[in-house]
Amino acid sequence: MDKKGIKIAELTEEQLAEIREIEKKFENICLVAVEKQDALFVLEAKLAPNHWELVSEVYPEIEGMNSYFSSKEDALLAKSSLKNLLKVLKSKGIVKRPIRIRKLT
Repeated sequence: MDKKGIKIAELTEEQLAEIREIEKKFENICLVAVEKQDALFVLEAKLAPNHWELVSEVYPEIEGMNSYFSSKEDALLAKSSLKNLLKVLKSKGIVKRPIRIRKLT
């Protein structure tokens, strides 16, 4: 990917085998190894006081929504776009909630 995107980690056969063993313990789960970055940014919606969830889980009717971003700028753009989209979708019964960007280190 580009320098702002998430880069897939290059793993040895032994590391891949370890990941496959972990995946066997979970049904329908696929682990993805990415190179560690300084931080990821997550977009969350507020459901109750001190209760925040990923926007992709709060708004499942919006297909292709991403909750994780590799740069703050991308997260800010996504937040702005989501807020505008929710204004339009208000007539379809979708509730607009407070949205925040949280930095994961």
